[in-house]
Amino acid sequence: MDEAGIHQWNDTDYLNAYPLEYYLQQAKLNQLYVLKDNEHIVGAIVCLQEDTRWQDQQPAYYLHNFVSMIGIQGVGSIILKEVEKLAKSNRKTRLRLDCAIDNQKLNDYYESHGFYYAGKCQDGPYIGNKREKVIE
Repeated sequence: MDEAGIHQWNDTDYLNAYPLEYYLQQAKLNQLYVLKDNEHIVGAIVCLQEDTRWQDQQPAYYLHNFVSMIGIQGVGSIILKEVEKLAKSNRKTRLRLDCAIDNQKLNDYYESHGFYYAGKCQDGPYIGNKREKVIE
């Protein structure tokens, strides 16, 4: 992540906050989605029905723990497109997420995929930009 200029999980205590057990639980709840290339997982995302960082209760998926394998172009875009299809099929009108306020590269990435700034959020030392994509 450092080599790619991405500063998010590598600069925090992320693996202690989200250990393997967390992902196993999300899988049991059918909220963890993975993208495979043959037998290897190349990306993943957690889609939640609600998120306390957002005050209103719009029909949305709240995207968390989004990861794609560095070095394989387009994985993130594929995941976001598939999540949008899933959201439409489940009558969601929005996709919502947040990312570190000081991670300009990631903020630009989400903006290029139609996720527009929707406010700030804070969780302990983490300060993030909330971003939202309205699904048409």
